[in-house]
Amino acid sequence: MKQNSEKRWYDKNPDLKAFLEKLKYSNKSTQDIVLNDIKNLIMNFDSKLVDTHVMEFPLTEKRRWYDQDPYSWLAINALKYADEIILKDVINLKNKL
Repeated sequence: MKQNSEKRWYDKNPDLKAFLEKLKYSNKSTQDIVLNDIKNLIMNFDSKLVDTHVMEFPLTEKRRWYDQDPYSWLAINALKYADEIILKDVINLKNKL
């Protein structure tokens, strides 16, 4: 099995990593609410961020928890390219988890 530790794009940000891990294991209803909040933060800060990278959606085998749903993938993938300001706002959503 491939070791993922410190290989994912968000591993370099321990707070974001902890937030995404907690989100991963949240119930579907909570995930939907938080992902919607993430989408809103992104759209309010940089509405082109999602559109710019939408073509990167993995069409092959989907392994990560957020790859299972295009909506989840768009929100999480946009964070990969987001400004530090957005990431701090996203991490502050942890109180919803």
